[in-house]
Amino acid sequence: MINSGRDRILQAAAELFAANGFTATTTRDIAERAGIKQPSLYAHFKVKSDILRELLLETLRPGVERGEALAAETGRPARDRLTELLDFDIRVLFTGRRSVAVLGVLPEVRAGQFAEAHQLRERLRDAYAGLSREVLTELGHPPGDEYLKRIAGIVFAVVESISLRRYEDPDLDVEDAVRDTTTAILRILGA
Repeated sequence: MINSGRDRILQAAAELFAANGFTATTTRDIAERAGIKQPSLYAHFKVKSDILRELLLETLRPGVERGEALAAETGRPARDRLTELLDFDIRVLFTGRRSVAVLGVLPEVRAGQFAEAHQLRERLRDAYAGLSREVLTELGHPPGDEYLKRIAGIVFAVVESISLRRYEDPDLDVEDAVRDTTTAILRILGA
């Protein structure tokens, strides 16, 4: 349940940005959708880009924290840790704001003001790459740097594609998404 004005603003903005694009969405549109007056929006966010930035960060932070912890963990097979990260990351994408997932591909997100989101995304990609390297190594196929870069890019793209699938199919079941994505990625890695 969305209670606070801030949460209502974020949800309204996520829906409008995904439907209309960042540039075409005004703060007035967001305020109306959120059921607040436009000046109230500015009590929470100074500019519209701050809203988009917060939407991106709240989506990335949990996965990064879990991914880095799992990548640093020892004593368990990498396959198990990768599977745990996939389960966690996909569930975060499902429990978060449904339309946030597609916001990362907006052209406006390439701007420097979103550098923190880019850094978090790279850290998450690095966690997936590290776990992928370990899985391949445990299977007796230690990857070279170039191969790892390519295969980790594919793994990360598959994970991110769940966001678009969820946007396209609001009825997509989280259990199906976790199982199917995990199976696909383990097959990509030969595990």
